[in-house]
Amino acid sequence: MKDGALHARQPLFDAGLLITCLLLALAVFGIWLGDYWQRGFLAGQALASFLPPVVWESLTTLGDARVQLALMLPFCLRYPRVFWALFLGALLAGAISRGFKVAVPLPRPAAVFDAAQITIIGAKLTAHSFPSGHTVSAFSFVVAWLALLGWRALPIVVIAALAGFSRIAVGAHWPVDVLAGAMIGLLGGWLGLRLSRRFKWGTGVRAHWFLVVISAIAVATLPFDGQGYPGSLSWRISACVWGLGGFVTIYLMPLFRQGWLGVNRELAVLNNRPGNMA
Repeated sequence: MKDGALHARQPLFDAGLLITCLLLALAVFGIWLGDYWQRGFLAGQALASFLPPVVWESLTTLGDARVQLALMLPFCLRYPRVFWALFLGALLAGAISRGFKVAVPLPRPAAVFDAAQITIIGAKLTAHSFPSGHTVSAFSFVVAWLALLGWRALPIVVIAALAGFSRIAVGAHWPVDVLAGAMIGLLGGWLGLRLSRRFKWGTGVRAHWFLVVISAIAVATLPFDGQGYPGSLSWRISACVWGLGGFVTIYLMPLFRQGWLGVNRELAVLNNRPGNMA
């Protein structure tokens, strides 16, 4: 297990992340009070026009939780604490995001601008803009890795930021939605990390396998459901092959070779129950 340090107390990390969330919240609040929620959208689209639509379709799927699970599957057994923290963080961030979606009926850009004024890539969405759910998902994925790796997790942060910006590029969200999504994702991920330190059910052997199998099933749907972005098919297939290949290589093949006890020995030790597969 390579993620034992994840559960160490990190007051500076906690403070830095919460300050970042506060600054993002203040920015969103200021934009909202000033009625500037449309600001920056057209400029963002103009900037995005330098890359072809297929790039933005592929980047935006990084906010799909199934893609994140695909990327994580080969590493779940190596980093079981991270996997459990990410799972909890995604659930909490998603619940907070859903609450805002219902409470704040902000229209999407396609419902405000004429079709000739903006670029729509993929499905045309018109309602429930605030916040960006893809950005929430992308940034909730960042927190546990930041806590474990520190500055070495910077590439993951950059990828999450690109996934967030892609929501403007495809014409699905306002910049304020993306800022709010980043804030909610970071906060939900942090809450998930904190909860995973106290509630360790997900690192138990059977619970871990349950979550991994559910994840593998979700990943298997990627080639068949692009959520309105057909141009991302090759990327989705690649992510699916990576994730399911990792599942077979890391879990199923050792299970056939070593048996249940052999493949789960380290997970049992992690839970201070050597030999106990419950």
